[in-house]
Amino acid sequence: MPKAPSCNVIEDYNEGELYEPIQRPNPVAPPSRRLIVKRNGHSITRQIPKPVVLIDTREKSPFDFSGFHNWIREERRQKLNIGDYCMEGMESLLALERKSLSDLITTLIQQQPRFFKMCEQLARYRWRALLVEASYEDIKSPYSWEYCTLAHPNAISGTLDALEARFGIPIIYTSLYRPLAEEKAASWLSKHFTYWYLEENGFGRVLQEGDL
Repeated sequence: MPKAPSCNVIEDYNEGELYEPIQRPNPVAPPSRRLIVKRNGHSITRQIPKPVVLIDTREKSPFDFSGFHNWIREERRQKLNIGDYCMEGMESLLALERKSLSDLITTLIQQQPRFFKMCEQLARYRWRALLVEASYEDIKSPYSWEYCTLAHPNAISGTLDALEARFGIPIIYTSLYRPLAEEKAASWLSKHFTYWYLEENGFGRVLQEGDL
């Protein structure tokens, strides 16, 4: 079995007992219908176009949004200034940065200055987030040898909290199960587009009157 390399711990932490493992539930299928928008009791859903997701050309293994036709019309590769995903028409307003668990650990341990600089730029966007392909439970659990790290889970989770507090960038915890991470990204992107489109076209920033 390969030996994990030594590394610097990001921040101090207190040793504690591990949580007892819990059984993960089976996720239900994503919605098959579009997000309903109503005005004066009538649906205006068809007046709202389905968005185009822009995927940065530097993404080596990008999310596949083809299974979410109810939310997204198509996806297109394009060089983005910041982030890995955006919506067409919102290039200067929205940016979503994505990190797998292994990439997150490597970035926070070995590439801190560069990553923090990116966070400073990401924070300038009106809507921004860091999507992690792991649950908080995954991040707080001991890392197996495949991650090639001696970083403590408390160091990683604590640094994510510090990043959110320092830069105001929401951290979206998803799943090691890729389809769930893709669903979360598709839902987040499409709903931000819908609210933005309604606001820009005089419908008001609300889905249904008296509701969201």
